[in-house]
Amino acid sequence: MADRAGTAQSSGLSMLYTRREIRFILAFALLGTLFDGAELNLIGYPLAYVSASLHVSTLALIKVATVQGFASILGGFVFGSLGDILGRRRTFAISVIAFGIAATWGGLATGYDSFLLSRLLAGVGMGGLFGLSFSMFTECWQTKKRGTMGGIIQSMYFVGEILTEGILFFFLTTLGHDLGWRAGYITVGLTSLVIGIASLKLLPESKQWLVYQEHRKAGTLPDELRRSKVPVFDIFRPRFVYGTVVFMVLSTAMFLTTNSVGAYLSTYLLKTQKLNLPTVSLIVLLGYIATIITYSVTGIISDRVRRKYAFTLASVFGTIGFTWFLWLLTTGNAHITANFWSAPTFWALMMCTGAAGGFGVLGVWMSEFFPTRIRSTGASASYYVGRGLGAGIFPLFALTIAGAVPFALALGIIGPLAGVLFSVFAPDRTGRTIADLE
Repeated sequence: MADRAGTAQSSGLSMLYTRREIRFILAFALLGTLFDGAELNLIGYPLAYVSASLHVSTLALIKVATVQGFASILGGFVFGSLGDILGRRRTFAISVIAFGIAATWGGLATGYDSFLLSRLLAGVGMGGLFGLSFSMFTECWQTKKRGTMGGIIQSMYFVGEILTEGILFFFLTTLGHDLGWRAGYITVGLTSLVIGIASLKLLPESKQWLVYQEHRKAGTLPDELRRSKVPVFDIFRPRFVYGTVVFMVLSTAMFLTTNSVGAYLSTYLLKTQKLNLPTVSLIVLLGYIATIITYSVTGIISDRVRRKYAFTLASVFGTIGFTWFLWLLTTGNAHITANFWSAPTFWALMMCTGAAGGFGVLGVWMSEFFPTRIRSTGASASYYVGRGLGAGIFPLFALTIAGAVPFALALGIIGPLAGVLFSVFAPDRTGRTIADLE
């Protein structure tokens, strides 16, 4: 008899996932979040070198990030809906393959317009991965420790950023600044294509989604459980609209937080603090590690208290970090040397990098709120609206308002402050059992 785990209740029946199925679902959920982070860092980390190769300003590439952010909103709605219509597996594969094509194309781009179009495709392609990854995971994972494992999955976002940094750093230092970032893009792109194709064969489909589809085809669904042909409409129905909007706000707050660091930290260290590339890369790497820790800790805490309270605590931590950094800037004491361990500014920046720790619980939190029939749509739309606003509009807005990179980075304080405020009003269904009909 097959080894089984991961119980889910379905219309009075017990559906079981085998341990092998759970391992593959978990593996691809981890990879999906990893590529989500890898994609975003393809702009932020090599920004100075890409702008030099394409002969455009830093602001022009920030505009690319803005366009990419808006594209991710479209992708969130499109691929989120397809996840509920076509299934988790096929939509996951399409999303990863689209990103792989875009990353490869970006590495081959010879001009600004071509590069912009490649990032547009990347934004759309990645639009479903968060919702799909957490939908698959939440549907197969037992309620105990769901928040802990969800925090680990979300931590892979920054493992993806570390991976991208490592690949780009290797090629930048071995091939030079122009060929280096291009080789990095192509390497990430081709790897994504391989994983996207592999998911078509290896990734198990959600059992809850399959059973729901059987009910739809048989015409045995009660009226209140029928999904619209366009699932996006359903997440704005009276039962779900409040949660949808609040989660969009919280997602925006977290992206605003993490992208104030992601968009400006390396440029701040290179151009303002005049540090060399190896030192900057080490500091950025340590920042990613700090973020991974806060994501994981927030997930663990959410299994002991409610998801919303863990999110609030993480936002308070981030507010303290940004306040410290802003104070150092305004008093003229923000200095970092090669011996950065003794610099208060370094430790303030480490707190800023971990300020989006609420992401460690957001995926599971949203997936527990939405029912199976619209889980992918709801989680993806909420997440990528936040990404479009926080990762797309905010970096451009921050630089325009602040007038300089250091204060644009410091404006990230808006994110954790908003997280503290709006998490109080968020719905919470911590630890519920996931079923096909709900």
